Amino acid sequence: MIDVDGLPVRRKSWIKLAAIPRARVGWELSDCKEITSPDLKKLNLWMDKVEKGEVIRADGKPTCGKGLLLVGEPGHGKTTLAIATLQEMMRKFSMEAFGAQTGKVLVKPCYFTTFNSLIELKGELISGGSDEQERLFLGMHGECADDAYNIRVLVLDDVGKEHQSGSGWQRNMLHHILRTRFNNGLPTIVTTNLPVKTWESTYGGATESFIHEAFAVIELESIRGDLRKR
Repeated sequence: MIDVDGLPVRRKSWIKLAAIPRARVGWELSDCKEITSPDLKKLNLWMDKVEKGEVIRADGKPTCGKGLLLVGEPGHGKTTLAIATLQEMMRKFSMEAFGAQTGKVLVKPCYFTTFNSLIELKGELISGGSDEQERLFLGMHGECADDAYNIRVLVLDDVGKEHQSGSGWQRNMLHHILRTRFNNGLPTIVTTNLPVKTWESTYGGATESFIHEAFAVIELESIRGDLRKR
């Protein structure tokens, strides 16, 4: 466990502003004891690339903007692993690893949200949201005019649990944020119960094809099965 209050002021504020669920504040990778060694190895390889500056705004590199797609049955630790990853990064990584502009102080280098919460935020903006909500929404896409608000690593949790309308605008919204972030060199960590083979029927061929380009896929299966039943 990380003693968040014992961290330097900037790093403590990063974690406190990242919308981490209270039950998982302070978690690090060593707390994810049910994740198998091969899965942790894949995760650490990705984190090493991020820390070396090969992912976030790594112009010209094949790994630029490449995120993680954590796939698995409910209760197998996907969300917890994603949250622990964010907090490890905010505790350890340099400003340079986060692709900060010279002299810029990042407000939220990492952020956690569910896909349903993102959809709700979009609805509030359509109805006339606040400037703060608009900055957050644009920052999650990496399109905020003030670069300090552009979120470098976003966890988009519970993709696949959203209501699908007949018009399919939720599908289009998912594709848009994933594509926009990738094009801006900003990785996304997506958690989902949906196997990759079902993405074409759920989100369309373009999105299914795109995830193979934009994500390293980790298919999680915890050592002890559904952890929520333990």
